Amino acid sequence: MKKRNYFPKEQKTSPKRPKKMLDSVVFTLFSYVLIFVGISFILTCSLMLFLSGSNISEDFVRQRAPTTFTNIFVLSFMFTVVTMLIKYYFFDKPLKNLHDGMENLLKGNYSFRLPLDEKLENQEAISKLFESFDKIANQLEKTEEKQLDFVSNVSHEIKTPLTVIKNYVQLLGKEDLPMEERRKYHAVIEENAEKLNSLVSNILKLNKLENQVIVKDCEVFDFGEMICESLLSFESVWTEKNIEIETNLEEGLFINTDKRLLEIVCNNLISNAMKFTESGGKVSVECFKKENLATVSVTDTGCGISSETGKHIFDKFYQGDTSRKAEGNGLGLALVKRIIDVLGGEISVQSQLGKGSKFSVTLEVAK
Repeated sequence: MKKRNYFPKEQKTSPKRPKKMLDSVVFTLFSYVLIFVGISFILTCSLMLFLSGSNISEDFVRQRAPTTFTNIFVLSFMFTVVTMLIKYYFFDKPLKNLHDGMENLLKGNYSFRLPLDEKLENQEAISKLFESFDKIANQLEKTEEKQLDFVSNVSHEIKTPLTVIKNYVQLLGKEDLPMEERRKYHAVIEENAEKLNSLVSNILKLNKLENQVIVKDCEVFDFGEMICESLLSFESVWTEKNIEIETNLEEGLFINTDKRLLEIVCNNLISNAMKFTESGGKVSVECFKKENLATVSVTDTGCGISSETGKHIFDKFYQGDTSRKAEGNGLGLALVKRIIDVLGGEISVQSQLGKGSKFSVTLEVAK
């Protein structure tokens, strides 16, 4: 029985690139020779047609023929050379630059840009091609930066609760640990496990939304009633912090959208309002209709948002108030913004540092 060789022998291959370059040069030269012969043939035929039937003597033609055909040869050669230069400068060179640019993108060099010669700016097709390439490179560079930031942030956010869980699990391993301490450590582990679960859940939701995996499941429902349900789910929070709740919800306000996704939006906005409002503060929730638009606003008397923080409030993992970092993972508002985009609505923020914030979401009412 013959042994089967699972490792094929390395095949020696001749370098293909030099052969391709040689073929390209030969093809180019052949093309220009055809152009030269074609122009010479056309000029010669034109001249012969011009002389046919004329009164010019044959001796005169024979006498002038060498000079005439020399002139035809020179003119054809000059025209061919000019054609070669124009083709090289306006077509071959830009296309070669574009090819080099594509090679750089394939290698992951997204910072590469195509320099456009000033003389080529009037060539609309070439300039648009170079402009499109630069736009693609810019987009790829930004995407790569976002991916690196995302991976870095996710790694950091996951590492923190895992470290806490690991440390407290080691403490729980002590045999002489009192029951009271054991319960305390168990609560810390449970809290960090829940935070880890929330982080992973939000990441998965964001990923589905950004990749359009989630499809809207629209239904007609009472907007005010849904907001009441969301608000009541935080009753224990506002009771513990002694927060005053004020509501102004328009009755019979029906909208046609994905209730499941909108609940995530309302829960996040109300949760943030509770989180950033100090004990004894106030949270107001109102819902009203104006023309064909329904608006829900959540206002708090918390710490507020600075103008610089406001620029990044919907960025993933961004947390303006680092003192409350342990209470969240910076994905809530990013998730809210993406959901509102999917639902075709708008979200706005009004805030003043030290005086609270107001988040408003606007959607179309049911038709």
